[in-house]
Amino acid sequence: MAKLTWTLINDNASIDFTSSVKYFTYNQGRRSVLDNYAGGTATITMKNDNGQVANAFLAYRQKVLIKAAGSDAFIGWVQGIDYNDTPTGAASTATITLGDAMVLAGQQIATSQVLTNNTFQVTEIAALQFYTGQFLQPYASSSIRGSLGYAGDYASRLNQIVSSDRGKFWLGFGINYYISFNSAYSLVDTRWTYGRTPSASVIAYQSLDRVKAIGNQTYVNSAQVTPESLATQTATNAQALVVGTSTITVATLNTTVGDGLNTATWIANSMADPEQQSFTITCTDIAQTSLTNFALMLQSGLGANELAYTPPGGVTTSEWVIGEGMTVRGFIDHTEVDISLQSLTYYRMFILNDAVMGVLDYSRLGY
Repeated sequence: MAKLTWTLINDNASIDFTSSVKYFTYNQGRRSVLDNYAGGTATITMKNDNGQVANAFLAYRQKVLIKAAGSDAFIGWVQGIDYNDTPTGAASTATITLGDAMVLAGQQIATSQVLTNNTFQVTEIAALQFYTGQFLQPYASSSIRGSLGYAGDYASRLNQIVSSDRGKFWLGFGINYYISFNSAYSLVDTRWTYGRTPSASVIAYQSLDRVKAIGNQTYVNSAQVTPESLATQTATNAQALVVGTSTITVATLNTTVGDGLNTATWIANSMADPEQQSFTITCTDIAQTSLTNFALMLQSGLGANELAYTPPGGVTTSEWVIGEGMTVRGFIDHTEVDISLQSLTYYRMFILNDAVMGVLDYSRLGY
């Protein structure tokens, strides 16, 4: 029976306080393709019957690393400490709350900040923040507005970029990498699949939930997009004439009304299949035959993988899904991971001769 090794370190003080930890949990990413990124948080419950918190120099804004099998899986900064003191001190505990870089981005305000690079604004924002190097943008986004001054918190601006470009943040080794829509192919991961039976190349899940057609979340057939300082653009799919509209409104940074209309059209078409499913799976380390890929999943982040499942009374089905977020619970004897998976259709674009990313014959976008 395999069990993952976790290490918790105060990075600022170079102190390993793993031996004092009773259990921990953290979350990263988002639940659905249309959700904003609110930031990841972690809670660490540890013994404090002999001043363990003070001995680990844990205090506000100390940088903490949660390592899976020796590599960073979550990077956070102390947001607060809740002490649970007993009358005699024995069995006293403390709960440490951490916030990741996106949480901190929401706590930092820009005042009339002009962003000049229309395709690498995530890189610009990363350089402006107090804690630099936490956001990286390896690929250019589609062109977004950079000439107008921006006032507000940086997390909101980062979410506007996602809405405008239809990309996503990929959390690898605790760092937020922005993957633009036209570079989503880089997330395709063939190192492992998700399935019922574990193997060296299959991460086994112990529970699976399938959800079809949640209006305004995973099923949308009409979109209203308002680029900054430009007129609202509306696109509606033919499905709306049959079942009625399921509309979302999106504020973007598109450079022209034409770009805004293209964004609205993409949303209304890519999300207008009522049979399309989203999934939530739960995996445990002790149920795997090998921890190599399980550890990689936690360290290098959620990409696009194949998921195999068998509906009751049906046949085994495989489809490509992309990981949007995860919740990890670490206990002394095992680790549990909940993973939110969305259809890769929401990120597919036509690439010649590509069996995974091409939309032809894969979705309602094929024509």
